[in-house]
Amino acid sequence: MRKLRMGLFCTVVLALAMGTVGCGDDDDDDSSAGKGGSAGKGGSGGKGGSGGKGGSDTDGGMAGSGAKGGSGGKGGSGAGSGGTGGMATDCPDIDERETVEVEGEIDAATTWSCENLYILTELVFVIGDSDLTVEAGTVVQGDPGSALIVTRGSRLSSEGTVDAPVVFTSSNLDGDREGGDWGGVALLGSATINVDESRLEGLDPADDRGLFGGDDDAHDCGDLKYTRVEFAGFELSIEKELNGLTLAGCGSATTVSYVQVHRGSDDGIEVFGGAPKLDHIVLTSNKDDAFDCDFGNQVEAQFLVVQQDPSEADKGFEWDNKDMMDDLSPRSSPTVYNATLIGTNDPAGVQGAMHLRRGTAGHIYNAIVMGFPAIGINVDGAASAAQAMADPPELTIENSLFFENGPSGTTHFSENETDNDGAFSEVDFFTAAARNNVVDEDPDLADPYNLTEPGFVPAAGSPAADGAATPPSGFEPADYLGAFEPGGDDWTAGWTAYPEN
Repeated sequence: MRKLRMGLFCTVVLALAMGTVGCGDDDDDDSSAGKGGSAGKGGSGGKGGSGGKGGSDTDGGMAGSGAKGGSGGKGGSGAGSGGTGGMATDCPDIDERETVEVEGEIDAATTWSCENLYILTELVFVIGDSDLTVEAGTVVQGDPGSALIVTRGSRLSSEGTVDAPVVFTSSNLDGDREGGDWGGVALLGSATINVDESRLEGLDPADDRGLFGGDDDAHDCGDLKYTRVEFAGFELSIEKELNGLTLAGCGSATTVSYVQVHRGSDDGIEVFGGAPKLDHIVLTSNKDDAFDCDFGNQVEAQFLVVQQDPSEADKGFEWDNKDMMDDLSPRSSPTVYNATLIGTNDPAGVQGAMHLRRGTAGHIYNAIVMGFPAIGINVDGAASAAQAMADPPELTIENSLFFENGPSGTTHFSENETDNDGAFSEVDFFTAAARNNVVDEDPDLADPYNLTEPGFVPAAGSPAADGAATPPSGFEPADYLGAFEPGGDDWTAGWTAYPEN
């Protein structure tokens, strides 16, 4: 495996149909690539030399640019593949791919192909209204301190398939990976948030590349499909970790479909304002919250599954309007249909299913919530309770099933009605006939608490087959509770993976 380098302000374009690779390195070497323009053995040695990070000398450059290290690469055989989800038939094995180290900024239309293994060595910014396209089967690894940040006006198109997902993962070897190895993926846009604009957490306050927010509610941050993000959440500054996937100020043209975030050290997905569209989302073994929403977001999500790790996970959903400013407008109001939330089923655990706080509104329909040892639903704060008590309710969970939540297995809703929520009773509200919720019925999922080979699909004849609300226009038809049709297909098969390290 040869190691190549993308330098500062470098653009790589991998046009498979033409067999070309082009990159302007900061060494200004004009040598051409070998093999008819492909990333071949031509070009000068550039900065590579002997040794480097990878070991032996490289045997060529890319479009004349030099290599930073040698052969071998960090990932090792199979690194980042996660154990399931095969590569496309025309993609080389991981240990046969050319290694491309990526640093600095991407400032022009760029395509990453599965012919190469990309390693982010630092914070990498896509700038200048540029599009980064990541093709099916491509693996992108992150070093400590690295992340991929797509700035306002630029786009990320991650175009995996069920047989060849795109994988963003740690650069450590299989078996040595853990949450927080690298930063994650952040998409920043120009859609409405409930402050004038904000900045991605953890970045230098003087770095305007981290700004997001605006007035373009249809803004397009990109599209992700059949994509995995693994072992992310590096702490950029004290107590400021990146999430696996951050959507900040992304508008309604942004689509995130068939995406898994696995074993991050912070949240799985956090949505800061905007109104992106999400469907077929898998959030597994993340150490903080799975699905975090704030800053006035209007996200729409369908077919979402959460599975908590017993070790350090916090909430399944944590929804806020704005910290210390509960009633800012626009108010956070996510809409979710067909979610399956699986806790740890550990009586000693502290995980809760949903923490709805700081003035959030929101609407959840057709959910299965089970196995959360602390509590199912907690509406926290008078401003949030006021949304539930509005006429009609602006914060509600309906047509959903609750099973084995709380220390007794029956504490599906908070029983603390005394201090911070104006004596709002979650029990009375969520068990009222108007909510159409079912409690203490087993949805009969195949193997929901298995962390490495989970079975999320309910058996045919499950109570989840009945009582669903009809999704409105803009959502897919689904006449069942949870993210999977009882007795039906497992849409996670083939492209997801559940590696422990």
